[in-house]
Amino acid sequence: MSRPRRVPRPWPEVLLAAYPAWWRDRYQAEMELLIDDLRADGHRQAAMAADLLFGAVAAWLNIGRTGMSERTRGSLITILWCWAICGGAAAFFGHDLSIYPTRALAARIDAAHPAVPAAFAALYVAGLVGIAATLVAAVAFAVPAARQAVRERRPGTLAMMAVPPVSAAAWLAVFRFVIGPAGAGPVRLALGACWLQVGLAGAALSLFAVGRIVRATTFSAATWRVGVAAAMTVTIAMLVATGATLAWGVAIRTTPAPPADAAGWLTVIAIMAAATGRAVIAMLRAGQHPRQRQIA
Repeated sequence: MSRPRRVPRPWPEVLLAAYPAWWRDRYQAEMELLIDDLRADGHRQAAMAADLLFGAVAAWLNIGRTGMSERTRGSLITILWCWAICGGAAAFFGHDLSIYPTRALAARIDAAHPAVPAAFAALYVAGLVGIAATLVAAVAFAVPAARQAVRERRPGTLAMMAVPPVSAAAWLAVFRFVIGPAGAGPVRLALGACWLQVGLAGAALSLFAVGRIVRATTFSAATWRVGVAAAMTVTIAMLVATGATLAWGVAIRTTPAPPADAAGWLTVIAIMAAATGRAVIAMLRAGQHPRQRQIA
């Protein structure tokens, strides 16, 4: 007796995994039936996939209002802090990934171990994607925040909005035109170390200002969707960057002439992993159903 042929499932169903656990427990069976019906009616699977992705963002945002938005705000701010920590560590360490320990040895390592340049490329792409998502979210939140501040005559909010771009521009300008031309030697090293601390302080002040602005402004559901989508993208970029840095370190230490000191790499991995883990927890909390949280 022959077995009945298994009917292939529509591929957009795999996107249901992007929804929060509470949503899948309640609606996944119904949604699978709906996807089957839509495909039978001739709907394009690409269009269904786009609708499912937008629905996943809305489910994670949990647009039920009141207390939900406060939890979402806290989660997004937490992810922003984690992204700054992870990105800073990756940028500090990633600057040397393609040339470490020397350019000549790097060429031999790249030829013998393709995972080394591949890991560097993955880290680079993850950083660009995370920065792009951050800029998109920044514009989406800055426009309504500025409008509300002008409408309600709150110059303090406008002043806080100027903190991130002004501090970043000032830091980059001094680094480019003062520290850069200082040449090599102990003077430049001391200046660079001091200015790095100033940059970290400016980043912390900028994140504090962003948190105050987000908490003081009323945003629309569409803006929150952009924020959650950006937070998901940044969290994924952090996971990729952490994995790429880990893979790079493992690969380069299997080369014929591995670097003797692994302390710096291990420290950076620890920082990136801790920040990424905290971001994942914040993302999961943002998508947790309020009833589940009360039970927990």
